[in-house]
Amino acid sequence: MNAALRDFRVIWRAAALQRQPGTLRTSYLVGGAVAACGIIVAVLGDLNVVQALRLTMAAALMALTFIWTFAFVPGSVRMNSPINALLLPRQRRRLRQMTAAYWLVAMPGIAYGLGDWAVLPIVALGMLGVALLIAGNKYASYLLMLGGNAPWLVHTMLPPAWAERMTGDTAFLVMDILILPAAAWSLRWLYPAGGGAYLERLDEQIKRVGHFDLSRDAGQPVPDGIAWRGNLSVYRVAVYWERLRADPGTMLMHALGPMAHWTAWIGGIAVILLLGVGGRIVLRSPYGAAVESFAGGLVGAAPALLALVILFSTAQYGQQMRRTRGEQALLRLTPLAGNGALLNRRLATRLLRQALSIWVLLTVAVTSAAYSFGTGPDALLRQLGLCCLAGQVAMMGLLGDYSGAHGGWNVALGLRAGAYALVQGLAAVGLGKLTGTAVWPWLIAISLAVCVVQLRLAWRRMLAAPPAFPAGRMA
Repeated sequence: MNAALRDFRVIWRAAALQRQPGTLRTSYLVGGAVAACGIIVAVLGDLNVVQALRLTMAAALMALTFIWTFAFVPGSVRMNSPINALLLPRQRRRLRQMTAAYWLVAMPGIAYGLGDWAVLPIVALGMLGVALLIAGNKYASYLLMLGGNAPWLVHTMLPPAWAERMTGDTAFLVMDILILPAAAWSLRWLYPAGGGAYLERLDEQIKRVGHFDLSRDAGQPVPDGIAWRGNLSVYRVAVYWERLRADPGTMLMHALGPMAHWTAWIGGIAVILLLGVGGRIVLRSPYGAAVESFAGGLVGAAPALLALVILFSTAQYGQQMRRTRGEQALLRLTPLAGNGALLNRRLATRLLRQALSIWVLLTVAVTSAAYSFGTGPDALLRQLGLCCLAGQVAMMGLLGDYSGAHGGWNVALGLRAGAYALVQGLAAVGLGKLTGTAVWPWLIAISLAVCVVQLRLAWRRMLAAPPAFPAGRMA
């Protein structure tokens, strides 16, 4: 037993801690944010103590799932190479044992925390599918799309009698039983024994694994996919017209690359709006009554998940600051950079204007999508409150001293942001009980007031700092 624990510790250190510390640091921050969102919903929601504790447990396990999936899985896939199989014969067995033990704890734990064992197949499908996707399986995305849309597809495409059978207790029991062989197959795919077939797929698989690298210090990623091609088409048009204007503030933003430009959000906002339009069409179709109960439950649980989109809307700025140092240095050598004494003011103005605009657009898109599903006024107010709180947290990592080592998001700032969000949630609950009113208007007012104060302080701090470009040169 001691030998196994020692092997597990060594493998974790090699796969996550030593591979790229930036990846693990970012995973910790995102995992902490996921846990904080779950805790805030548990505190603000109309739940008893047991329900709040179970939801908190589910949020904590979801955070660990994110850390495990994005920090451990890519590193462990790289470790399972043919040469390592010869040098470390126990490694593959230990990798499979660690992953199997984690799944056996996390999957039922999340389902129990959510308070409904019927979601166990959905949780299992999501965990297995995302792990395969991160590990480079090119078919996992189709599996996730099919599984995520299966509930309403069953109700809309099948006769009512068949739909009832497919969503009954017997069907869920069968799916629960099928989880085990699905997990066993996933383990075999993640950590194969080797051979010619594995060697043929290895190079292409490792390239796909690299697309999900979360390290802040990684090289400039190459955007791909249908959505990104559409965004890049709009980006090229924007670059052409903005280059003719030769505005220094605009050119400073272009030094960060297309992933930090406002056009990067076109696809995401369009998808959210299309989901809302699709939901409205389905609800007004002849099958609308059959899916209304499912859609209502989905929208009731979705606000915290949709708010995560806003929560991470400023993460790319700090990442791109450190990924595009060469581009920033070249821009400083050209007249397009403008006066160096005004660089921070111009950059802060553009960052603030773009981030606030994206926050407003995402909030409108998310609340519009929720309204399209027939959400009531109370649920819409809750959605707006969570969007305001998420936006306030997101703005904490926007402005700062980028010439040093602490510009953008870091561990200390992530912990402080979580503490601020929790305090604001508790303050909103206290004021709501004290005045006998709803919690959500108080949360909106508090988060917006805190955001104004923190942005004012961050603005002054950024203007007093040395020029931001090239970022991190004074670290």
